[in-house]
Amino acid sequence: MRRLLFICSSLLLIAIACNKDKFQTKPRIEIKSYSSKIVPFNSAFIVNLNCFDKEGDVQDSLIIIKNRQNIRTVATIRDTLRYKFPVFPNNSTTEIQAILDYQSILSAINPPTIPGSNPPMKENDTLILRFAVRDKAGNTSDTIQSEPIIVIR
Repeated sequence: MRRLLFICSSLLLIAIACNKDKFQTKPRIEIKSYSSKIVPFNSAFIVNLNCFDKEGDVQDSLIIIKNRQNIRTVATIRDTLRYKFPVFPNNSTTEIQAILDYQSILSAINPPTIPGSNPPMKENDTLILRFAVRDKAGNTSDTIQSEPIIVIR
């Protein structure tokens, strides 16, 4: 009798686990690709994200948080960027492309000069970018982060 109960319980558990939906009410995102780990002077940074959402209503906004990793700390500008989505069809899987122009990707207001550089050169920004999306119902995805990105000054 115990053996039969164990087998039935195991089968029920397997059936429930196999039926689990991979899409959730809370959106999920992943980085598909980005243009480069090094952003040349006056160039744009492009990131492609894959977004998964059960209801397919990720139509609110993309949130990008810039976290400057340089050893010398300085005042920063626009650490959090929020972009509204245009209206597009409801899909449970969506690709999002964010294009950040050079002025948007910069972090330090007045970067320090590299010691000993002649002519004097400004220190590059080394950033970790964090991304999240929000859907129409107000659900926010978990935050994912990029590898270090270097913005040439």
